[in-house]
Amino acid sequence: MSASTASMRGFSLPELMVAMVIGLVLTLAVSVLVLRQESFRRGVSSGNDLTSNAAYAAYFLDRELRSAGAGFSQTVAENYGCLVHASRDKAQLLPAARGFPAPFSAVPGSYRLVPLVVFAGAGANGSDVIAVATGNAGLGESSLPVAPKSVTAERLTLSNTLGMRAGDLALLSQVGLGCMVQQVNAGFVGGRVPVLEFGGSYAAETIGGLGIRSFSTGNSFVTLLGNLVGNQPRLELLGIGAGGTLFAYDLLQLNADGSQPLVEGVVDLRVRYGVDTGKGGQVDAWVAPSTAGFTAAELTNASVASQGRLQSILAVRIGLVLRSDLVDKTEVTPASLTLFSDLDEALRYRFAVPAGTTNQRYRVVEFTVPLRNIRDSR
Repeated sequence: MSASTASMRGFSLPELMVAMVIGLVLTLAVSVLVLRQESFRRGVSSGNDLTSNAAYAAYFLDRELRSAGAGFSQTVAENYGCLVHASRDKAQLLPAARGFPAPFSAVPGSYRLVPLVVFAGAGANGSDVIAVATGNAGLGESSLPVAPKSVTAERLTLSNTLGMRAGDLALLSQVGLGCMVQQVNAGFVGGRVPVLEFGGSYAAETIGGLGIRSFSTGNSFVTLLGNLVGNQPRLELLGIGAGGTLFAYDLLQLNADGSQPLVEGVVDLRVRYGVDTGKGGQVDAWVAPSTAGFTAAELTNASVASQGRLQSILAVRIGLVLRSDLVDKTEVTPASLTLFSDLDEALRYRFAVPAGTTNQRYRVVEFTVPLRNIRDSR
């Protein structure tokens, strides 16, 4: 064999087989690394989505609940538990004759004004629904007595109208009668003049059988709730809808006509009341909203006992369960999750992960919101 022929000789069969085996091993190793990297990336992406949704849900609920009762807590006897009558452009809003839209259809349409109340199990899949009311007048936030026999279809007399302006929403209330939302007339400027004039979309002579002249007996009060522009009051329902979305419903429909989706991926909402049982000004017990004396029906019945219990609720503890849309190839979530695990057994809640979704990532988020405007400070 010549030198030129020897230099042109290729790999032998054993050499080729060894090279192929090495190549296959390297390919397998690279494939495993790529798959693990993709799984890690999906896990990180899923976790980031849950973190973002949880952060926004917590921020939104804290913002909406923290000031519950602001603006109307100075007149507890007249306002707490009163049946609210409201209309817009002559169409009755409250009481809601046809009930509320999904996901709040299980909440009674006869809405009663309280700072915050929880309708246990009234949301999707038995989750809780929160009703919260917050005034936003930004003034002295004290109710003014109505002069006897001064109420007509369009005006009434107070001691003064300082700080009142056009577009303000005023709440007329009286023990045993209920309360009615009215709107201050366009062009009105308050001051030392005692006559308050009504007119506009939310002004009405009669709503749901209750007439404005019924508030002329001398035991009625006017409380400013806020204004149509800028500092709007918030009377709303918060809860979980089908498909795992946190919804809000504006009871006065100031900016929307229906339920508004807020945060996706929220599949459960549970609440516990933080109660001051010893009248020491701090939470010393946690109570479930299904407990006797603290059910929605009992807290909103306008009795002296219920008004006292409402003033004893100094905080609420919120528990959320969130779920990612991304599906893993393996199970990444246990069959059940526990909320309020540091409380007594009777106050804990165990969320059963729906069958077939344990390969989706879940996260439990809990936080406490202090309620600053619950008690009558007069």
